[in-house]
Amino acid sequence: NHSGAGTVGSTEACLLAGLALKFRWRKWYQAKHNMNHEQVLGVVPNIVISSCFQAAWEKFFRYFDVTPRFIKPTLANKMRIDPSLIPDLCDEQTIGVVGILGNHYNGAYDPIWDMDKVVEEINKTKGTQIGIHVDAASGGFIAPFQDDMPPFDFRLKNVLSISASGHKFGESCCGTGWLVFRHRQQLAEHIAVSVTYLGGQCDSMTLNFSRPATAVFVQYYKFLRLGKAGYKQKVDNQMAVAKFLRDHLKSQTVGHGGKEQPRYEMVDGGDTHCLPVVGARMNPTLNLGYNDIDLQHAMAEYHWYVSGYSLTFENFAENGKLDTLCSDIGPDATMFRIVVKSNLTMYLAEDLNEKASQVVPLLDKMKGNFQSVKRMVHRRASERIMMGGTGTGGSGSQKTMGHAAC
Repeated sequence: NHSGAGTVGSTEACLLAGLALKFRWRKWYQAKHNMNHEQVLGVVPNIVISSCFQAAWEKFFRYFDVTPRFIKPTLANKMRIDPSLIPDLCDEQTIGVVGILGNHYNGAYDPIWDMDKVVEEINKTKGTQIGIHVDAASGGFIAPFQDDMPPFDFRLKNVLSISASGHKFGESCCGTGWLVFRHRQQLAEHIAVSVTYLGGQCDSMTLNFSRPATAVFVQYYKFLRLGKAGYKQKVDNQMAVAKFLRDHLKSQTVGHGGKEQPRYEMVDGGDTHCLPVVGARMNPTLNLGYNDIDLQHAMAEYHWYVSGYSLTFENFAENGKLDTLCSDIGPDATMFRIVVKSNLTMYLAEDLNEKASQVVPLLDKMKGNFQSVKRMVHRRASERIMMGGTGTGGSGSQKTMGHAAC
């Protein structure tokens, strides 16, 4: 009895899924505490989510009055959340827990399969009805085509909804999104608006009513053109190219302290069961004098865009205070990523490796004298964290969303 909707990107899909969870919770909470409608409207709910959330969730927190309760992952655990931290953040006002199937920093999957077990135990012991939303904006068109993936979907009892982007890895045009609910009753029906003036009765489950049909047609064509076998072949190829790039980074060393040290610290999800994303950072123990944001700007001069990130975010649970993204890093930590889309072929990957091999020795010779504009912004943000300041707008790390491309 699944139901759902096509959306304008996965942002709308996340907003709709969150609203369905909120309205489902509100009805349950009202009945449990014998409240009337006006009384329950005064209760502010919360949602549990990783600090590696995508900007769509910032909109959900702010637009729909839901308090985020963040779980900070560790960089050592490749930015995957620890499910054992979930129970302490859940109470009667928790509408749901979000699992990210491929975060946009390093492509790692939150362990949805373990989160489901924890949520099941919470509901039994606390008498709640908390569900899981799977934010598969990126992983929705990757994970289903990977061999031996643990269950992350409706095979798990507490997964209530899944969102996906069709334009990230689904090969559709920009603005393609999808939302699927486990069932209609007491879930999808909360966001369904019935209309009868189009010559019959139909439900609208989207924030906007009128929209172009282009995205749906393009996605449907790709389904027919590629099929399951085509998508699997595409994903296998992307993962192979990502491994090729990753292996190259792993092979790079620097003479330091009388011995060869790895130039890069790998921080991505590895070769399997993750997105085709390569995530790394300059080995912080080397004290090279430049960081990953400098690398981004230097690589841009060779016509490659390799995203550099400040590993900070605006903590909306603490009034927008600028905070560290992971619990085991400092405010000055950075990283870079390479997103392997289907058009990043092995030939282009070889060129990327070659260009990086030319750029990095030049940065070494400059001995820290390379000063990018973005690096200065990053330094000021780090200083604000150490002084306990707040940000002024969206997190810079949340908004740098470019892909490595030629």
